[in-house]
Amino acid sequence: MRPSHLLPAILVVCCQAMHAQQPMAIPPALDLDTFDLVVDEHVHQFYPGINTDTYGASAEYLGPTLIMHTGDSARIRLHNELSTFTNMHWHGLHVPGEHDGGPPREVLPGETWMAEYEVRNPAGTYWYHPHPHELTVEQANRGIAGFILVKDDAEAALDLPRTYGVDDFPVVVQDRKFNSSGNFILYPYGDSVLVNGTPHAYVECPAQVVRLRLLNGSNARIYALGLDNGMPMQVIAGDGGLLAAPVATDRLWLSNGERAEVLLDLSGLEGDSLLLVSYGSELPQSVPGSNNMLWESSSLNGVDFPVLRIRVGAPTADPVWTVPATLVPNVVPDPELAVRSRTKVLSGTGMVGMGMFMINGQMFDLDVVNDTMQLGTTEVWTIVNNSNMAHPMHIHGVSFWILERNGEAPPLWERGPKDVVLVDHLDTVKLVMRFETLTNGWPYMYHCHNLMHEDNMMMLQYIVEDVTVSVPSASDAIVCRVFPNPAADHLSFRSEVPVVAVSLVDGLGRCLIRKSVGGAAQGELSISNLPPGVYALIVDTKSGVVRRSFVKE
Repeated sequence: MRPSHLLPAILVVCCQAMHAQQPMAIPPALDLDTFDLVVDEHVHQFYPGINTDTYGASAEYLGPTLIMHTGDSARIRLHNELSTFTNMHWHGLHVPGEHDGGPPREVLPGETWMAEYEVRNPAGTYWYHPHPHELTVEQANRGIAGFILVKDDAEAALDLPRTYGVDDFPVVVQDRKFNSSGNFILYPYGDSVLVNGTPHAYVECPAQVVRLRLLNGSNARIYALGLDNGMPMQVIAGDGGLLAAPVATDRLWLSNGERAEVLLDLSGLEGDSLLLVSYGSELPQSVPGSNNMLWESSSLNGVDFPVLRIRVGAPTADPVWTVPATLVPNVVPDPELAVRSRTKVLSGTGMVGMGMFMINGQMFDLDVVNDTMQLGTTEVWTIVNNSNMAHPMHIHGVSFWILERNGEAPPLWERGPKDVVLVDHLDTVKLVMRFETLTNGWPYMYHCHNLMHEDNMMMLQYIVEDVTVSVPSASDAIVCRVFPNPAADHLSFRSEVPVVAVSLVDGLGRCLIRKSVGGAAQGELSISNLPPGVYALIVDTKSGVVRRSFVKE
């Protein structure tokens, strides 16, 4: 702790620093065959002379931008140097369940986890952040996150700005709350705006068409972004890739975890500057960040505040001068071919940082699979928000398209592939999605991306099964017994290698029970409620997947 007589001086330095503009930090971009991310503790100075304890991914705060290419294999080694367990979720990427990095995945202190998967997404702006059970907001609040930029041939064929850090900028907006000694407070709202970890940030842009890749990385605050001079932004992409054509808008709402790529035409503005503003005064009372006096307080709530100063300099040697009229075709799954419709009702009453919020009357249980989908099928989901506030809903493992908002077509800039959708109080939003990636025994999550609500169990999980293909038999090198067989009330398993989780499936491949084991070599399941029949126990070990069939009497 700092001596109390130093606190006034610290606050004066901090306040003075807040009025001094700083160049926006631009994380290094890495285009590698294998990425290494070291998650550990650091000390960082956001304000001169003020030390803040942080976490980072191969950095003091935030992490490098990972460049990936559609069709290639991505390999990421996650090294955990924290004193607690962590993991990493590749937000928006269509990654098999065992590499998705959801709460079932625990990377213990000192361990290294290797995630390896084919990059199946189209060109777009994605990101990575930790997703450990009940620790997500704490670890993200202290700085673990970073961008993922996917490249492909269709995007490369367009005349778009794409020189990283010159006319193509990653921009993550976060609000953070500091205490008097300079450290972060874990709170739903902050009073300081950080852009790429920079307070009171500015960016130098050339007088031509430039690209901002916007990400809301805040715990709970929702932003209504626009330019102070009224100039429209041309939205070219959302969460899951490019739109069919640019969409001009003077206001862009961005909820937690959402991304949007926008083009700004700065031609002829050399020597000028403009300001990206969040128009918090326009947010309804039900939206976190509004001036709702019943919720947690912040000096930024319900007011318009600056986010990023844009200073316009000379054009580059090879500028982009025009905004393309068209981008890439968007192929939306046909809702008429949906094999199932599901309704997800959001309920509960609380505050932005606390409360009991539920999905279909349920809260998260690590050992319960809430839904089972079949590989290659299309479904329509209807999300109904009966709670007292807006929730940004995120679905792992897929991109979805918004069909309707309260019975009407969504705004044009929301008509591309997405993985986060803001559902306001009393709103009904209809989505369509196609399940094309297997979970392989590791469930995908769907949850509120208000990180406070997520950690407070506003989350459920689902699996994707291929009923036409059985799980591979165990390698002869792995000895795993499932007994007794036949079984009546209880089923036991014993393995020679550590077991991560077990899943019990029926003859149609539907997961009926999932239980995290956490590295134990043996365990037991209650099966007294199962009807008689033939089942299989899928055992996920640290050396491979084992399938054992048994009969329930």
